Amino acid sequence: MYKLLGNPKTRAGRVLWMLEELGAEYEVNPCNPHDPAVAAINPTGKIPALIDGDTVIFDSIAMLLHLGDKHQKLTYPVGSAERAKMMSVIFFATDAIEQPLWTVAKHSFVYPEDVRALEAVRPAARHEFGKAMEALDKMLGDQEFIMGDEFTTADIVLGHLGGWAKGSGFGADDGRIGAYMSRVRSRPAWKAVLKAAAGKT
Repeated sequence: MYKLLGNPKTRAGRVLWMLEELGAEYEVNPCNPHDPAVAAINPTGKIPALIDGDTVIFDSIAMLLHLGDKHQKLTYPVGSAERAKMMSVIFFATDAIEQPLWTVAKHSFVYPEDVRALEAVRPAARHEFGKAMEALDKMLGDQEFIMGDEFTTADIVLGHLGGWAKGSGFGADDGRIGAYMSRVRSRPAWKAVLKAAAGKT
């Protein structure tokens, strides 16, 4: 059984989504950063953390890839062209989409108040996010999912970021991207994450 440490409202939510899609057995400790349970296994104190037997994984993307490879689902064989394309999308998502969202988040509540500069960084973050949405629209085209007809790990990453963007007031809910986000975020596995985030069983 896997053990996931982290509040589902954070990046732990994307890992929980993956676990639900896989139908894996797991338990969740919905703790926050620097909780003693996290600090005991992760020197940075950051969440999420995934415990798989004697293995502890810290980064959420690493967790998704590990789970996909282990279960041979929602991914492609290592070394295949499809795998390389999927990884390109995932790296694009974390570099171009998540980065401006995380910048705003850090200046909103992560950094000490005396070093925050939210109003100064927000215009640049919005600009970066807008350019990323233009690129994503071209990548997606008229496909059902980002890789085509098949739902993959890349869709989990993008769908999670779509929710983050909406919650941050950036939006990712217009046109083809909006329809895509609605499709991936209507999946039962994501609804289970929302239920967990709301503290419901």
